[in-house]
Amino acid sequence: MRTFLSLKKPEGLAIAFIIFYSIALGFQVREGNRTLFGKLTLAALFPLLKVSEMSIKVFKEGFEAYLWQRDNALKSEVLLKENLVLKGEINLLKPLKEENIKLKSLLNVPFLEEKKFNVARSLISYGTPFTRSVLLSFDEGCLVEEKSAVLDQFGVVGRIEEVSGTKARVLLLVDPSSSIGVTDLRSGVSGVALGNGKNLFAKYITNEADVIEGDIFVTSGQDDVFPYGMPVGRAVSVSDGGDYMKKIIIAPFAAMESLSYVLILPKVE
Repeated sequence: MRTFLSLKKPEGLAIAFIIFYSIALGFQVREGNRTLFGKLTLAALFPLLKVSEMSIKVFKEGFEAYLWQRDNALKSEVLLKENLVLKGEINLLKPLKEENIKLKSLLNVPFLEEKKFNVARSLISYGTPFTRSVLLSFDEGCLVEEKSAVLDQFGVVGRIEEVSGTKARVLLLVDPSSSIGVTDLRSGVSGVALGNGKNLFAKYITNEADVIEGDIFVTSGQDDVFPYGMPVGRAVSVSDGGDYMKKIIIAPFAAMESLSYVLILPKVE
């Protein structure tokens, strides 16, 4: 009884630890690269380790499958909404398209029929502070010509000035040397829009013309580059220019500062 009680004291615990350690050393008989004690430990713990490994693997695969299904479900929901919106817009645009074709035939303006657009990637924007151009890259086999119109998902970007292999230089609408025929979509007033480095300003529109801030301008189709009706920009400032002509500033719709992929339209003939 005295010996048992003495083990509860620090000296007794130390003696118990030394005895246990001595017994453990007795099992340190090497067989190859492993000790007998190590083998016994692995044999005892192997089933637990195997179960743990399988559990972790199953959990990891299940979690990855959950993330994959969740992402796909979110993407499917977004695509479903976009598809629904596009279908609605198509249904609304069908009668407008037929009416537009009739009006174009009466006005004898050029427009594109049954032609495919080429997709190109914007590589780099360059130029001096007063010139604005962008370099495009497109796939081999694409028919890309000079003076072809370029636009993004918002509106007209510019026109192609040079083509070399699978690269093309686009002169942006906002370049001071750029000009484009425009028409006020609301009133039908036409003029020419010139670049000023950041925006466009419309010329040859008299003070009596019906143009107000907020009006949307589209291409007029009279410059042999851009077909009629392509979105150009919105009038952000309309005032008296002092020479019987209005001073109209147009902010372009196209994302000139963040172009990624663009469409190249077939050249108007």
